Amino acid sequence: MNLASVQKVLSITKHPNADTLSICTVLGWQCIIKLDQFKENDLVGYIMIDTVVPEKDEFEFLRDKKFRVRTIKLRGELSQGLVIPLPEGKWKEGDDLTDIIGVKKYEKPDNNPIRETKPKRPTKFWPRLKYDFKYHYLYRWFPKLRPKTRSIFPKHLVPITDEERIQNIPKVLEQYKGKDFIASYKLDGSSITIIHEKNFLRKSVYRICSRRFELHDKNNDWYKVFDSSNFKQHIDLLVRYFDTNNIIVQGEAIGSFNGNHHNLKSNEIRLFNIYVDGKRINQKDFIDICETHHIPHCPKYWEGKLNFTLPEILQFAQIPDPINPKVPVEGLVFRCCDDSNISWKVVNNKYLLKEK
Repeated sequence: MNLASVQKVLSITKHPNADTLSICTVLGWQCIIKLDQFKENDLVGYIMIDTVVPEKDEFEFLRDKKFRVRTIKLRGELSQGLVIPLPEGKWKEGDDLTDIIGVKKYEKPDNNPIRETKPKRPTKFWPRLKYDFKYHYLYRWFPKLRPKTRSIFPKHLVPITDEERIQNIPKVLEQYKGKDFIASYKLDGSSITIIHEKNFLRKSVYRICSRRFELHDKNNDWYKVFDSSNFKQHIDLLVRYFDTNNIIVQGEAIGSFNGNHHNLKSNEIRLFNIYVDGKRINQKDFIDICETHHIPHCPKYWEGKLNFTLPEILQFAQIPDPINPKVPVEGLVFRCCDDSNISWKVVNNKYLLKEK
């Protein structure tokens, strides 16, 4: 889904608590607009939540929010996104306005940054001399020789974890009505991908990735949680269970990642995907394997035949967190039992309103 796009106003109703405001629906999103600013079936520019708009006069009202578009309440009614007049030109529904307006995706402050690191300076003479030559001369003169701490995420092996929000694709609720689905808790942390391979010596190799990068320097929190949670034994079990070396798992690293929403004393990994020989296993098999072999995973919340309207599924996700019930859960991920490629996320609006 484009961060900013041309969309149609599906409905407009009067704001119950403000004489000068109206409530309009764009895709599956509810937005607050000025009274009589638009009418039904108008084409408008829609800017999604969790974005940052440029510092321009038309967005000056967002300066105190650092120009971030987020979920808010205006006079007691939810507003998610900006609805703006279209720039001059010929437009059709679905056209991308992201670069034209200058919208960027909002990135949360990184509580676990991936920093350039180097080993401690040795105390013995010859190792220290070698260290000084390498870090004070060689890598300064020839920076390309310095080992990389990270590289681009290996999309050719496994897709980046990013589910579409239900409000962007509301028609799927009717399209897949009556099909069997499983809804799992969406935990609040940082994505981790673990790739198992065998090297030329037939020795197991574990490649660790964050959401956007493959990590090579082991002095970071993703490698540390992989080691401290003893996740190697779970990966090795899956290698034996499926009788293949090509195992990739994806999950959520939780704890100090992203502000410790779950109030944990130590960092953990909870899986939500398993790929075997390049194919994602279906959700029922995934849950059965994890529960049978005691592999930590994002717990199941609901299973049944899909039969929700958009307001109903949004209300359905407004539940407490399964680990820390004092706070709202981030949301739910719905995945089709027959085809694991059919999925979406329903983010809890109570979580979005509390998010700083």
